Amino acid sequence: MKKMTLLLVGFCAFVNAQFTTPNNGTSYTLTSLSAAAPAILVKNTSDYTLTADLTLSATDKLLIDENTTLKVNAGVTIYVYGEYKTSATSFLMTASNPSTPFRGIRFEDGSVAEMRNTRIDYGGGVRVLTANFLMDNCIVYKNYGGISTSGAVSFSKGNPTVSNSQFLENNKAAFGSAANATVSATFINNYIFGNVTDNSNTPQINMGPGGADSLKIINNIIIGDRTKIMVGGISASALTGGVNRFRIEGNTIRDNRYGITSYGSSSTGIIRNNVIENNNTQNDPSLGGSGISISSAKDVVIAENKIRGNLWGITLLSTATAILGTASKPGNNVFKNNINAGNTVALFNNTSNTVNAVGNCWREDELSNDAMVQAVIGSLNPNTVNFKPYNCAETLSVSDRSKLYMKLYPNPSKNHFYLETENAGNIVIQDISGKVVFSSIVSKGKNEIITNLQPGVYIVTQQSEGKKSNTKLMIR
Repeated sequence: MKKMTLLLVGFCAFVNAQFTTPNNGTSYTLTSLSAAAPAILVKNTSDYTLTADLTLSATDKLLIDENTTLKVNAGVTIYVYGEYKTSATSFLMTASNPSTPFRGIRFEDGSVAEMRNTRIDYGGGVRVLTANFLMDNCIVYKNYGGISTSGAVSFSKGNPTVSNSQFLENNKAAFGSAANATVSATFINNYIFGNVTDNSNTPQINMGPGGADSLKIINNIIIGDRTKIMVGGISASALTGGVNRFRIEGNTIRDNRYGITSYGSSSTGIIRNNVIENNNTQNDPSLGGSGISISSAKDVVIAENKIRGNLWGITLLSTATAILGTASKPGNNVFKNNINAGNTVALFNNTSNTVNAVGNCWREDELSNDAMVQAVIGSLNPNTVNFKPYNCAETLSVSDRSKLYMKLYPNPSKNHFYLETENAGNIVIQDISGKVVFSSIVSKGKNEIITNLQPGVYIVTQQSEGKKSNTKLMIR
């Protein structure tokens, strides 16, 4: 009988070592929640300690309104079925002991979550099972993937938004979702550095199908830790099917194993205006290293990207189709020094499909001709890349009869040079993409020209009385 009593006491102690709110519409703050469960949420002089699991029931609310710290003991989980919101301007949730992380936060299906101005350190991440989720101006640091196994924050449905936040050195991806989960998330203006510290074959943003409403990855900075050679930049893929639309725009993606990838025949989207540099950490071209890699996805628009220093610029694989520019909508992508095994490869079309790639600068800072462009484009089958006309082109020659005499010096210069010409007329200066950056009227003889151009290569063209002449200008 004594043994039975001891067992019963032990069981009761286990049952009581957690707290579930009463599900009667109560609204809590940390202060009032501590008063309701003082042994579970211990109020200290200047902070709080959560000693056991906490469950916020479906009709109850928790408002974080204090600028304070919540320390969470090892293995403890916060379950939210109700409404969780932050009005504090600085709230830290961290492990009581950083060497023994807490298990994390789980927002259950149907809950409402608005996490603002919150820092989450040394936990098991945030698992989002609800469609009603917002995170803004938060920091997620060194979470290990406890309650959230696919990312520091993992998603299952809906249209969650994460904005203006930092994701630093988490054990798994910054963001993740299951391959069979449709999530039309918006990730905007975030700073993402050195995630996937376990160095698994995972990108820092690892999302499944975005659905018809599309996955939006916009204006983020995604920087890798170059010692973690297996870690990629962004994946927006549909490995197990499902509608997958995506917009990847305005991001800086640097120092990862690869930049951007999309897999799956049900995938399509836009990759525009990104800076994709030095994604070459694994340094094995047979295993990756592309600035952009598209496999099986259809009609992906790739435009206005700066793609430099990767092992490959763009690779198209399997049955992929992509649009890198047409006569009416030039691509305006810029490529430079995407090199592997001593070869520069701006684009490799490893499909049997024809690729329209009009209006791109294939060799930045060089004035190219057809042979130079062809030297940096590879294909499984010849003549499958339509690359003409292209930017950064070598200026077309004009007949001697229509040429003007023009002398320009010093060249290179520092935005102050002289132009001598035999006739009065006008000049235009264009950058290597063809954009006019300076124009002026000039007189016969010697003209002093003062500009305010960035260092680089420019073309100076003079026109006078139906004649034209041009020359290269280098600005230091």
